[in-house]
Amino acid sequence: MPRVAIVEDHLLLAETLHAALARTGVDAVLIAPREPDALLSALLQAQPDLVLLDLDLDGFGESTPLIAPLAEAGVRVLVITGSNDRLRIAAALEQGALGYQSKAAGFNALLHKTALALTAIAPLDAEHRVELLDELTRSRAARERDLAPYATLTAREADTLRALARGWSVADIAANWVVSENTVRSHVRGVLAKLGAPSQLAAVADAVRTGWFVG
Repeated sequence: MPRVAIVEDHLLLAETLHAALARTGVDAVLIAPREPDALLSALLQAQPDLVLLDLDLDGFGESTPLIAPLAEAGVRVLVITGSNDRLRIAAALEQGALGYQSKAAGFNALLHKTALALTAIAPLDAEHRVELLDELTRSRAARERDLAPYATLTAREADTLRALARGWSVADIAANWVVSENTVRSHVRGVLAKLGAPSQLAAVADAVRTGWFVG
Protein backbone atom coordinates (compact mmCIF):
# COMPACT_ATOMS: atom_id res chain seq x y z
CA MET A 1 0.00 0.00 0.00
CA PRO A 2 1.54 3.33 -1.03
CA ARG A 3 2.01 5.94 1.68
CA VAL A 4 1.37 9.63 1.04
CA ALA A 5 2.31 12.36 3.51
CA ILE A 6 0.21 15.51 3.27
CA VAL A 7 1.73 18.83 4.34
CA GLU A 8 -0.94 21.49 3.86
CA ASP A 9 -1.64 24.52 6.03
CA HIS A 10 -5.35 24.64 5.12
CA LEU A 11 -6.71 22.04 7.52
CA LEU A 12 -10.01 21.45 5.68
CA LEU A 13 -8.22 20.71 2.41
CA ALA A 14 -5.69 18.50 4.19
CA GLU A 15 -8.36 16.45 5.97
CA THR A 16 -10.54 16.16 2.85
CA LEU A 17 -7.57 15.01 0.81
CA HIS A 18 -6.59 12.55 3.54
CA ALA A 19 -10.07 10.99 3.54
CA ALA A 20 -10.28 10.82 -0.25
CA LEU A 21 -6.90 9.12 -0.57
CA ALA A 22 -7.74 6.64 2.19
CA ARG A 23 -10.88 5.62 0.27
CA THR A 24 -8.68 4.72 -2.73
CA GLY A 25 -6.48 2.42 -0.66
CA VAL A 26 -3.67 4.88 -0.02
CA ASP A 27 -2.06 5.03 3.42
CA ALA A 28 -2.35 8.81 3.87
CA VAL A 29 -0.83 10.63 6.83
CA LEU A 30 -1.17 14.26 7.84
CA ILE A 31 2.04 16.03 8.81
CA ALA A 32 1.36 19.41 10.41
CA PRO A 33 3.46 22.35 9.17
CA ARG A 34 6.28 23.31 11.52
CA GLU A 35 9.81 24.70 11.47
CA PRO A 36 11.74 23.39 8.41
CA ASP A 37 14.22 21.15 10.24
CA ALA A 38 11.52 19.59 12.38
CA LEU A 39 9.23 19.15 9.38
CA LEU A 40 11.94 17.44 7.35
CA SER A 41 12.68 15.10 10.24
CA ALA A 42 8.98 14.25 10.62
CA LEU A 43 8.61 13.57 6.91
CA LEU A 44 11.66 11.31 6.74
CA GLN A 45 10.48 9.44 9.82
CA ALA A 46 7.06 8.85 8.20
CA GLN A 47 8.81 7.14 5.27
CA PRO A 48 6.26 8.14 2.61
CA ASP A 49 6.44 7.19 -1.04
CA LEU A 50 5.10 10.63 -1.93
CA VAL A 51 4.84 13.97 -0.16
CA LEU A 52 2.11 16.41 -1.15
CA LEU A 53 3.86 19.60 -0.14
CA ASP A 54 2.18 22.98 0.06
CA LEU A 55 4.56 25.57 -1.38
CA ASP A 56 3.52 28.15 1.25
CA LEU A 57 3.35 27.03 4.86
CA ASP A 58 1.55 29.76 6.78
CA GLY A 59 3.76 30.99 9.60
CA PHE A 60 6.71 28.86 8.50
CA GLY A 61 7.53 30.37 5.11
CA GLU A 62 8.26 28.64 1.84
CA SER A 63 8.74 24.89 1.70
CA THR A 64 11.09 24.80 -1.32
CA PRO A 65 14.24 24.11 0.79
CA LEU A 66 12.72 20.80 1.90
CA ILE A 67 12.41 19.40 -1.61
CA ALA A 68 16.06 18.58 -2.37
CA PRO A 69 16.73 16.59 0.85
CA LEU A 70 13.48 14.69 0.37
CA ALA A 71 14.34 13.88 -3.22
CA GLU A 72 17.84 12.81 -2.19
CA ALA A 73 16.24 10.43 0.30
CA GLY A 74 14.23 8.87 -2.52
CA VAL A 75 10.91 10.50 -1.60
CA ARG A 76 8.75 11.83 -4.41
CA VAL A 77 7.46 15.36 -3.94
CA LEU A 78 4.39 16.84 -5.60
CA VAL A 79 4.12 20.55 -4.89
CA ILE A 80 0.61 21.89 -4.41
CA THR A 81 0.17 25.62 -4.53
CA GLY A 82 -2.21 28.51 -4.80
CA SER A 83 0.55 30.71 -6.17
CA ASN A 84 0.72 31.76 -9.80
CA ASP A 85 4.39 32.72 -9.50
CA ARG A 86 5.98 30.69 -12.28
CA LEU A 87 9.52 31.31 -11.05
CA ARG A 88 8.75 29.95 -7.59
CA ILE A 89 7.18 26.87 -9.13
CA ALA A 90 10.19 26.48 -11.42
CA ALA A 91 12.53 26.71 -8.42
CA ALA A 92 10.60 23.88 -6.75
CA LEU A 93 10.93 21.72 -9.85
CA GLU A 94 14.63 22.55 -10.04
CA GLN A 95 15.07 21.31 -6.48
CA GLY A 96 13.69 17.92 -7.48
CA ALA A 97 9.89 18.06 -7.25
CA LEU A 98 8.27 15.45 -9.48
CA GLY A 99 5.66 17.99 -10.52
CA TYR A 100 3.20 20.55 -9.20
CA GLN A 101 -0.54 21.04 -9.02
CA SER A 102 -2.41 24.33 -8.78
CA LYS A 103 -5.10 24.44 -6.12
CA ALA A 104 -7.13 26.60 -8.48
CA ALA A 105 -7.63 23.57 -10.77
CA GLY A 106 -9.87 21.98 -8.16
CA PHE A 107 -9.90 18.98 -5.84
CA ASN A 108 -10.45 16.31 -8.49
CA ALA A 109 -7.47 17.55 -10.47
CA LEU A 110 -5.34 17.31 -7.33
CA LEU A 111 -6.46 13.72 -6.71
CA HIS A 112 -5.72 12.80 -10.32
CA LYS A 113 -2.25 14.37 -10.18
CA THR A 114 -1.53 12.56 -6.93
CA ALA A 115 -2.37 9.22 -8.56
CA LEU A 116 -0.07 10.07 -11.46
CA ALA A 117 2.74 11.06 -9.10
CA LEU A 118 2.53 7.71 -7.29
CA THR A 119 3.01 5.70 -10.47
CA ALA A 120 5.04 8.01 -12.74
CA ILE A 121 8.37 6.71 -14.03
CA ALA A 122 9.51 10.18 -15.10
CA PRO A 123 8.88 13.78 -14.02
CA LEU A 124 5.37 15.01 -14.77
CA ASP A 125 4.40 17.56 -17.44
CA ALA A 126 7.74 17.30 -19.23
CA GLU A 127 7.18 20.07 -21.79
CA HIS A 128 5.82 22.52 -19.25
CA ARG A 129 8.70 21.68 -16.90
CA VAL A 130 11.25 22.54 -19.60
CA GLU A 131 9.43 25.80 -20.27
CA LEU A 132 9.39 26.79 -16.60
CA LEU A 133 13.03 25.87 -16.00
CA ASP A 134 14.09 27.81 -19.08
CA GLU A 135 12.15 30.83 -17.80
CA LEU A 136 13.93 30.52 -14.45
CA THR A 137 17.33 30.38 -16.15
CA ARG A 138 16.56 33.48 -18.22
CA SER A 139 15.28 35.33 -15.16
CA ARG A 140 18.46 34.59 -13.24
CA ALA A 141 20.63 35.71 -16.15
CA ALA A 142 18.69 38.98 -16.36
CA ARG A 143 19.10 39.51 -12.63
CA GLU A 144 22.83 38.91 -12.85
CA ARG A 145 23.07 41.54 -15.60
CA ASP A 146 21.06 44.00 -13.51
CA LEU A 147 23.22 43.45 -10.44
CA ALA A 148 26.59 43.48 -12.21
CA PRO A 149 27.15 47.28 -11.86
CA TYR A 150 26.63 47.06 -8.09
CA ALA A 151 29.58 44.70 -7.79
CA THR A 152 31.81 47.57 -8.96
CA LEU A 153 30.86 49.80 -6.03
CA THR A 154 33.42 50.23 -3.29
CA ALA A 155 32.32 49.39 0.24
CA ARG A 156 31.95 53.09 1.03
CA GLU A 157 29.96 53.74 -2.14
CA ALA A 158 27.63 50.87 -1.28
CA ASP A 159 27.18 52.29 2.22
CA THR A 160 26.44 55.68 0.67
CA LEU A 161 23.73 54.20 -1.53
CA ARG A 162 22.14 52.50 1.47
CA ALA A 163 22.24 55.76 3.41
CA LEU A 164 20.57 57.62 0.55
CA ALA A 165 17.86 54.95 0.50
CA ARG A 166 17.21 55.65 4.18
CA GLY A 167 16.55 59.26 3.24
CA TRP A 168 19.79 60.70 4.54
CA SER A 169 21.15 63.84 2.91
CA VAL A 170 24.81 64.39 2.10
CA ALA A 171 25.05 66.48 5.25
CA ASP A 172 23.45 63.72 7.33
CA ILE A 173 25.89 61.14 5.99
CA ALA A 174 28.89 63.41 6.57
CA ALA A 175 27.84 64.14 10.15
CA ASN A 176 27.15 60.47 10.91
CA TRP A 177 30.41 59.24 9.43
CA VAL A 178 32.43 62.22 10.71
CA VAL A 179 33.80 63.07 7.27
CA SER A 180 33.55 66.11 5.05
CA GLU A 181 30.59 66.70 2.78
CA ASN A 182 33.00 66.81 -0.14
CA THR A 183 34.05 63.25 0.68
CA VAL A 184 30.44 62.11 0.70
CA ARG A 185 29.74 63.93 -2.57
CA SER A 186 32.69 62.07 -4.06
CA HIS A 187 31.12 58.79 -3.01
CA VAL A 188 27.78 59.88 -4.49
CA ARG A 189 29.44 60.77 -7.79
CA GLY A 190 31.05 57.34 -7.85
CA VAL A 191 27.68 55.65 -7.27
CA LEU A 192 25.97 57.64 -10.02
CA ALA A 193 28.77 57.06 -12.52
CA LYS A 194 29.03 53.32 -11.92
CA LEU A 195 25.27 52.76 -11.98
CA GLY A 196 24.66 55.12 -14.88
CA ALA A 197 22.04 56.94 -12.82
CA PRO A 198 21.19 60.61 -13.49
CA SER A 199 20.36 61.40 -9.86
CA GLN A 200 20.46 60.10 -6.32
CA LEU A 201 16.73 59.37 -6.47
CA ALA A 202 17.18 57.39 -9.69
CA ALA A 203 20.05 55.41 -8.17
CA VAL A 204 17.94 54.43 -5.17
CA ALA A 205 14.94 53.58 -7.38
CA ASP A 206 17.07 51.36 -9.62
CA ALA A 207 18.56 49.59 -6.60
CA VAL A 208 15.06 48.89 -5.29
CA ARG A 209 13.91 47.65 -8.69
CA THR A 210 16.81 45.20 -9.05
CA GLY A 211 16.45 43.95 -5.49
CA TRP A 212 20.01 44.96 -4.61
CA PHE A 213 19.07 46.04 -1.08
CA VAL A 214 17.77 42.57 -0.26
CA GLY A 215 20.38 40.67 -2.26
